[in-house]
Amino acid sequence: MEPPGRRECPFPSWRFPGLLLAAMVLLLYSFSDACEEPPTFEAMELIGKPKPYYEIGERVDYKCKKGYFYIPPLATHTICDRNHTWLPVSDDACYRETCPYIRDPLNGQAVPANGTYEFGYQMHFICNEGYYLIGEEILYCELKGSVAIWSGKPPICEKVLCTPPPKIKNGKHTFSEVEVFEYLDAVTYSCDPAPGPDPFSLIGESTIYCGDNSVWSRAAPECKVVKCRFPVVENGKQISGFGKKFYYKATVMFECDKGFYLDGSDTIVCDSNSTWDPPVPKCLKVSTSSTTKSPASSASGPRPTYKPPVSNYPGYPKPEEGILDSLDVWVIAVIVIAIDIFKGGRRKGKQMVELNMPLTRLNQPLQQSREAE
Repeated sequence: MEPPGRRECPFPSWRFPGLLLAAMVLLLYSFSDACEEPPTFEAMELIGKPKPYYEIGERVDYKCKKGYFYIPPLATHTICDRNHTWLPVSDDACYRETCPYIRDPLNGQAVPANGTYEFGYQMHFICNEGYYLIGEEILYCELKGSVAIWSGKPPICEKVLCTPPPKIKNGKHTFSEVEVFEYLDAVTYSCDPAPGPDPFSLIGESTIYCGDNSVWSRAAPECKVVKCRFPVVENGKQISGFGKKFYYKATVMFECDKGFYLDGSDTIVCDSNSTWDPPVPKCLKVSTSSTTKSPASSASGPRPTYKPPVSNYPGYPKPEEGILDSLDVWVIAVIVIAIDIFKGGRRKGKQMVELNMPLTRLNQPLQQSREAE
């Protein structure tokens, strides 16, 4: 009799492995005879939660994602086919939401990025020449709920206008009665007659025009007396730009007399501060000494070319042979005698080896010859 409270297992323990194996076989069979998860798309999403596998003939439906809208009659569903694959389907039925059409602004252009009005893209605005933009240069197509709208109002293009140009002392400009100038409108300045003997000079550009951003192209010029001193170059002469008075932008050229070279520029101009630019040059004497170098001249002026005279008389060395001048005659003589003695010693040594003579007999004649000297 079984002990009380002990329940007998309905399946013997040896049957569990068999049941487990059978369950796995059935599961594998069911998977092999089914479709895997359906495909995913950019514009569509699956209705409901996906399953690990689908039976043959089972259908799944899609809907357009947020920001997209459906245009029939293209299908938005697919079916698990007998070959365990899904029937072909695409998201071409779902179109991106688009923002409202924007006209070109007056005197400008609206340029859609990538040529589309779809949400996520931009609209760029450009004004024609002579006009400037008021508002946002770029608008964005954004999604508000399920509707695509622009991020702001389209800008406008306004004509470029300039205020009257500045007035100048001792001068005036044309169209002085005009209060508003349009793009590229130009005015020209001129100087008044001077009260003294020297006239006013116009310093700067005489004509300026209304440019971009409602700003004049250049600063206004000025009118003032500009007079440079008479340029004098010793040991030289003026070769152009002659006159008794030298006013603004007067140009003078110089050259030096024979035997002199130019230190500085050969051309000078009367600058707006009544000084010569570059400074008046100098004419320096060309040095005839081979050991004394003349000062370096300016890059704009000629440089002196001097070569020491070359003698044609015999017995006088050329300039490139000057290194021999430092050697005296007696030094050369000593070198010649030393070479002769060295050669004579070598001959005597050879004779001594060949005749095998005693050293004392060879030294006696050599000593006598030295005493005789």
